[in-house]
Amino acid sequence: MIERIESTLGVSLNLARSAQASCEEPEEGVVFVNVGEGLTFVDAATRIFPFLGSQAALRLLPGSTVDEGAIRFLLNGADVMRPGVRAYDQWGAAGKTVVVREEKKGRAIAVGEATVTSEEMGSMSKGICLKNLHHVGDRYWALHKTI
Repeated sequence: MIERIESTLGVSLNLARSAQASCEEPEEGVVFVNVGEGLTFVDAATRIFPFLGSQAALRLLPGSTVDEGAIRFLLNGADVMRPGVRAYDQWGAAGKTVVVREEKKGRAIAVGEATVTSEEMGSMSKGICLKNLHHVGDRYWALHKTI
């Protein structure tokens, strides 16, 4: 499971060889995987991504900062549109997992999948740039409270 998380997200968790993962399945097809201290990931059938309550896991990934006007849409499940993006890290290829943060305090409010390369972001003025996979208050957020 640890190797699967590392290869899927393209990160190194820097865990000891003896590290073990513990899993909780509060709903069929959704598994919360805890590895190391403070590292929690969601394995949702077709995709692995960090849980928003796991700051240690979120720090492993590139980020994108959105303006205040985008927040309410993202918290309702909308995808990240280019006009709302204020800043972003270089993540490389499309398909990468990116943490979405709000502009004022830098808090993570969503996790998305890049629909474009980070290089294409610079030339975009409109359109979807990140598909919303997980946001504060969604079903994964609620399921985590049950375990």
